Amino acid sequence: MDEMRPDQSIELTMDRIEREAKRAAQAKAEQARFGGAQDGRLGPAAEADALAARIASLIQCHRVPYKPRDWATVAARPRINIVRTQEREAEARQALHAYQPGWLAQLFGSDRDKRRQLAARVAEAASEDEHAYRTAWREAQAHNVEIDFACKLAELDMRTINESLAEHTQLSEAYGAVERFRFCSPAKGQFQVQIEALDLAAMPAEEAERLPQGRAVFRPAPIGKRNQMQGANVCAAALRFAVEMLGFLPLDAVEVVVHGDLRDPRSGLFERHPILQLTLTHAQAAATPFERAEPMALAAQLGARISWTIQGGFAPIELVGQPEAA
Repeated sequence: MDEMRPDQSIELTMDRIEREAKRAAQAKAEQARFGGAQDGRLGPAAEADALAARIASLIQCHRVPYKPRDWATVAARPRINIVRTQEREAEARQALHAYQPGWLAQLFGSDRDKRRQLAARVAEAASEDEHAYRTAWREAQAHNVEIDFACKLAELDMRTINESLAEHTQLSEAYGAVERFRFCSPAKGQFQVQIEALDLAAMPAEEAERLPQGRAVFRPAPIGKRNQMQGANVCAAALRFAVEMLGFLPLDAVEVVVHGDLRDPRSGLFERHPILQLTLTHAQAAATPFERAEPMALAAQLGARISWTIQGGFAPIELVGQPEAA
């Protein structure tokens, strides 16, 4: 473990430098956009629509229905083993061997045609047996693969979970609402989503007002509104990941921990801290109107641990029930 620490330190340092560079670039872009004027700037209405769509993707990504999948029942199904049989061929072969032509058939030679028909039926029946076997084998394979998949989910096999996200969830719609994420299992039977939140600097820095004739005026967004936007974004993303993964995995609960970069008021440097912790259960999810509720109010209602004010934004929290994970 000690040998890994230098590499981890380098990686964290490079990540911090990258984030600082991104913040500086965003601040420069904001300054260039408004040119220091506080009265705003004019732009096309289509740009205002794009801004509204971006804000909605950040603060409304939790608005999805809760759709649990019963993988536990799938995992409990009996496996199917297919045995190759030649029932049709055997029946046709028996008919060929049992054929006894009458004297009239032998006299006119029709028995030879009948034997050829019976022999052809043997070959046809063998082909039917092979086709039936292959069809049953494919169906059994699909059945058994689904059982194996459900069992791996129950075991919280992270490779299986990560590889099946696109097929069984719609989390890709919320990827733009977070910096990055990862899954882990802190203890047997427990599943945790670890999210790195978008910075306050990544929140839209302006607000738009529609004007006649397809125009809009854009003004700098007050810091309070940006704090509100970031608060809603963090809660919405946490809720989306919680409801999607709880519906996907055969678990009783899913935990989400969100980390964010917060500026130290004394040093002025950004340090990463936990800013939200939420555990969602099936009973809660089934009774929660995710498609209508506002994210911050909903997260508080579900018992999320969070420290946030409109003036100062997020503050670090103490994680409960586990060691802090970076």
